[in-house]
Amino acid sequence: MHCVPSSPRNVISIVNETSVILEWHSPRETGGRDDVVYNIVCKKCRADRRSCSHCDDNVDFVPRQLGLTETRVFISNLLAHTLYSFEIQAVNGVSNKSPYPAQHVTIDITTNQAAPDKPQRKILLNTVRAL
Repeated sequence: MHCVPSSPRNVISIVNETSVILEWHSPRETGGRDDVVYNIVCKKCRADRRSCSHCDDNVDFVPRQLGLTETRVFISNLLAHTLYSFEIQAVNGVSNKSPYPAQHVTIDITTNQAAPDKPQRKILLNTVRAL
């Protein structure tokens, strides 16, 4: 009998200003299938972690956010100095028939200062000059 895969393992993150690379290992259990793919759920959180909301539509995922076949994704256009929570889900062909949510691993990262050519940095500098 086929079942859903277990969660991805050993996530690492590499943060570079307002982008992040996430890499992970395949699930230990594939559910007896070879069609495991990965979905990324992106949430932007308050610094106190009390509330999170889905990321803005302008956040970019390369190669894509859903149906990843590789265990790596590049995420850009994040806001500077912001806490993000990324949920990496492992799913297969029977996941949508399961009454349970997809198995996942969650990693929290905080972005750094924006690059010099990013609007967030320019706004910050203008604000400082005005004070």
